Amino acid sequence: MGLIVLKVITFFIFLICLGFVTYWAIAYIKGDCRLKVLKAKMSPLKVEKMEMNSVILSYTLPIVNVGKQIGTIMDAFVRTYLPYEQYDKAVVSTTLTAADDPRDDNYWQAFIMEIRKPKVFLIKIKLDGKSGNILRDLEDFPDMAMDVIYQVVARSDYYYDKTRIILTSEDLQTALYQYTSGVKR
Repeated sequence: MGLIVLKVITFFIFLICLGFVTYWAIAYIKGDCRLKVLKAKMSPLKVEKMEMNSVILSYTLPIVNVGKQIGTIMDAFVRTYLPYEQYDKAVVSTTLTAADDPRDDNYWQAFIMEIRKPKVFLIKIKLDGKSGNILRDLEDFPDMAMDVIYQVVARSDYYYDKTRIILTSEDLQTALYQYTSGVKR
């Protein structure tokens, strides 16, 4: 009697394991959402607004689903890497939103990533100077690394992924020059 119960329990454990293996095999064959950030198609940095002690810059960054299933970007944000030991003349803050539905409340509204239909992130960078003159504060601004971090939910378990973007001092100076030369006209 005990041997029969043990065999039945073993059989049910085998069926459960077989179910898991079958599920993951089908999921592998059907594919999943796989996002690719198109850094080569990133827009040039531009000045949105400038005041005496601050500047708001922006650029767009396309992202596309190159996988076989739709997915959802549930959360996204930008993490800047500019320690005050490296540069202490301005405070940096960033916001990230969908370019087709921008928000200014620092809330990420999740969106579905259809297969092969690009979406565009809008990234805004605010630099608050400390001296009272933002142009003087940004004269020796160094290259700054930023990670665009996003959480994806699809067929598989959710995961976080990131893409590193470098804001170069040359790009910053070019954007500031284009803005200030346009204002002087």
